Amino acid sequence: MNTYYNEKEQRTLDMSKDICSLDTWRSEKGKDFLAAKHPNGYYVFIPPEAIVMSDEYAKDDPYSVADNINSNFHQRRFNSTVALIKEFTKGDNIRILDLGCGEGHLTDVIKKENSTYEVFGLDYAITAIDYAVEKFKDIDFVVADAYKPPYPDNYFDVVICNNIWEHVPDPLSLLSVISRITKNNGLLIISTPSRYRFGNTLRILAGVGTKFVSKLHVTEYSVGQVQEQLKWGGYEVVKVYSPIIKEKNIFFTLLKRIFYLFLKIIRSKHILESTVFYAATKNQQSV
Repeated sequence: MNTYYNEKEQRTLDMSKDICSLDTWRSEKGKDFLAAKHPNGYYVFIPPEAIVMSDEYAKDDPYSVADNINSNFHQRRFNSTVALIKEFTKGDNIRILDLGCGEGHLTDVIKKENSTYEVFGLDYAITAIDYAVEKFKDIDFVVADAYKPPYPDNYFDVVICNNIWEHVPDPLSLLSVISRITKNNGLLIISTPSRYRFGNTLRILAGVGTKFVSKLHVTEYSVGQVQEQLKWGGYEVVKVYSPIIKEKNIFFTLLKRIFYLFLKIIRSKHILESTVFYAATKNQQSV
């Protein structure tokens, strides 16, 4: 049985006393419990009044992952995340959390990569976790707030934030929470859009402002900003990674190569690709 934790009460949950049914959780009696068990077998840790409000998948997948699972974008993020896990972790029985897992597509890819991985997925949307639990087995999925993950201190070897960094209003607070549940020297993998990617760089040169990838993004960061956030949070960035994407237009392909040559000459670490992957290890003094 997996271990769940309530940070407010600073204790591990007693699964026989602290957990109620979802119906009870939504009733007046639910205030006497710390979480609920969904009829489909997973646990719900968000307040009853937030269940509907937070369910962004209630109508459909707002990110259209399932419909575009074989696209270059999704295959690139799956492959890049797995590559970083393999590069910076050793051995089997690695405990991994996919924080903001959505419907669990990446979570499943990670589990299939190594059956000994102990893989967890957390998302705020109950419909997304319903889908994940039904479709992907041998993964511990929960409905919870990313800022209040129901796990003990120093619990995970790896925490993954795959394309959620641009969605949260306070990434530094989230980073502090991640530090709590990550082991010393544990690995954090973030993937997020590059604010000054190739397209936005061209827009700036044309005198037009930058454009977000999605209207759902709170903001988008430069490579340097994410590195500064990680450093502030007590992490050492061990790799900034983004496989180069070939442009469809030969003119833009040549122009992009020229830009990269210029960046190399001035020793800039800037990346022109749409998504950048960061691997960082938690320092022992991190909180």
